[in-house]
Amino acid sequence: MKYIYYEKQDGWTEKEYCYLHRVLHRMFYYYNKYSDEISSLNVEKMSRETKVLIYCIITYYHYDFLFTQYKNISSLAFIEPLDYELILDNNTLSDDDIYKKMNVIY
Repeated sequence: MKYIYYEKQDGWTEKEYCYLHRVLHRMFYYYNKYSDEISSLNVEKMSRETKVLIYCIITYYHYDFLFTQYKNISSLAFIEPLDYELILDNNTLSDDDIYKKMNVIY
């Protein structure tokens, strides 16, 4: 089975990144339901964009405990913001939003 969060993302559109975000959002928002999938994630195979999206989702919901609960994603707790804007949607965010701090426009 091929998972979207391991795909090469060269040339991806806003819609494709938005879809990736929805997939990741569902997985981490409902972490109890997707615990097996989360515990099997290999962050080394993921793009920087995917890693930042996971960080944003976890931080947005104050689920920081997931970084310690799942050792395989613990390194994401220290990920740096992207050097460019990753646009998922054209909605505006408040200045204190974690997505904006990580250069993800959603």
